[in-house]
Amino acid sequence: MAGCPPCKKGAPAWLLTFGDLMSLLLTFFILLVSMSTIDKTRFKEASGSLKDAFGVQQVQLINALPSGESLIATEYQQEIILIQLKEKLQIILSKTRDPGDAELIETDEGFLMPISNNALFLPGTTKLSPSAKTMLLQMANLINGTPNLIRVEGHTGVESDPKQFPSSWDQSATEAAAVVRFLVGEGEVNPTKLQVRGMGHYFPKASSADVDDLEKNHRVEILISREVTSGLK
Repeated sequence: MAGCPPCKKGAPAWLLTFGDLMSLLLTFFILLVSMSTIDKTRFKEASGSLKDAFGVQQVQLINALPSGESLIATEYQQEIILIQLKEKLQIILSKTRDPGDAELIETDEGFLMPISNNALFLPGTTKLSPSAKTMLLQMANLINGTPNLIRVEGHTGVESDPKQFPSSWDQSATEAAAVVRFLVGEGEVNPTKLQVRGMGHYFPKASSADVDDLEKNHRVEILISREVTSGLK
C-alpha cells in the first residue's frame, strides 16, 4: 500500500525474547524430569493404560538409575561378610585349650588363622582331637554360609621323621588334608572352595631352634580368602 511504511528486515525484537523464554522453560522442565523420582505405582498404572490403549504387551522401565543403597551393597558386600566372619571366628578360637594355640590375623588376602599342631591333633598322630573336631565343626557352619575360597596350609617345625613321612612336605600336606577331609565329610563344606597346601618346614613363624619356637612352627593355617569363586555357595 502506498501509505504503509516499509517493513524492517528480520524478526521483531519481542519474538527473540519470547524464543529465549521458551528455550529456558523447556530446559528447566527437562531438568526437573531428569532429577525426579519415578513413582512405581503410578508408573504401573500409566503403563497399564498405555497397554490397553495401544495394545502393548509389556511396558518396561529401561536404564533405571541404580539407587545409592544398591551400589553400596554391591561394593562392600564381601567386606561386610568378612567382618561378620571375623567376629564369630574370634569367639570360636578363644575357646582353644591354650590362648596361644590359635590366633586370627587380618591380611591383604583375607583372614588367616594359624592353629598349633597341639590344638588340632592327638600327640604323635595326624588324627584330629575331639576338641579340634568341635572347633572345626563350628567353623564349617560359618564357612558354609559364604562363597569365599578357603585355603588350608600345613607347616611342620622341623624335617619329618623318615620312618613316618618321606619329607616335611608329605607330613604338612597330610595334616592339612586331614583338616580338609573333616570339613568336607563332617562339616559338609563344598569341596570346590577348599584348597590344600603342604608347605613343609620352609616357612617358619620363628627362626630360632628353641623347642617352644619349633612347636609354634608346627601348625595348620586356615585362610578365609577375599577371593570368591563363581558358582560357590
